[in-house]
Amino acid sequence: MSQTVVTHTLPLKNVPVPVRDRTTAARAPGRPVNLRLKDNILAAIARVLVEEGYQGLTISRVAKAAGVSTATVYRRWPTKQAMFFDAMRLWRDDLTPQIDTGSFAGDVDELIAARIRFLATPLGRTYGTLLGEAVHDPEFGQVLWEVSVVPARAQMALFLERASRRGEKVFCQHPDTVLDMLLSTIHFRAMNLLGREPMDADSTLKEIRSLARSLISG
Repeated sequence: MSQTVVTHTLPLKNVPVPVRDRTTAARAPGRPVNLRLKDNILAAIARVLVEEGYQGLTISRVAKAAGVSTATVYRRWPTKQAMFFDAMRLWRDDLTPQIDTGSFAGDVDELIAARIRFLATPLGRTYGTLLGEAVHDPEFGQVLWEVSVVPARAQMALFLERASRRGEKVFCQHPDTVLDMLLSTIHFRAMNLLGREPMDADSTLKEIRSLARSLISG
C-alpha cells in the first residue's frame, strides 16, 4: 500500500515566497493586506528567534530582518506577543503533518518522526525556552497547546478511526495517555536539560518508535 506523508517547513534562511499565489487580499474598510509581505515577516520572526532567542525577539529586529519599517510590522501586529503567536501557529504543520501510511503503526511512526525532525531544527530547539515562558503566561501556554497538543490528538483520533475500519490492533492503554508519554519524552530529550549534548535525532527516533510499538496490543 502506498505511503503518503505531507510535511511543511517554515523557511529559516533566504526566505522564499510561498508557492501559493497570494499577493493581496481585500480588507474592508481600509487598505488591502499584502499577504506576501506578511509571509516574509513571519519567516523573519523565525530567523530572529533562532539567532536571538525569545527574549531577543523584538519588533525592530524582525522589521530589520524582513527589510521593512517597524511601522509596517506594527500595522499587522500591535505587540510582540501578537506577532509571535501568529508565527507560532505556522509550526502546526511541522509538528503534526497530514499522515496516512496505510497502517496504524506506520502512522504513529511518522507522527513521532515529524515531531523529532522539527525539534532537531534550529527553530525547534527554541521550544524548551518557550515552554518556560508558557508557565508564566497562560495565553502563551494556550497557543502552545493549540499548536502542539491539540493537532496531535486529533491526528491520533484519525489514526484510531482508520485502524478500527481496517481491524488493526492499537494501543493497549488510553491513546491520550500514550501520546502524552511519547511526546513528553521527545520534548524532554529535545530541551537539552542539565547541559547534555543536543538530542540525537536518529537515536531518539528509533527508541521512541520502539516504545510506541511495545504499547500496541500484542
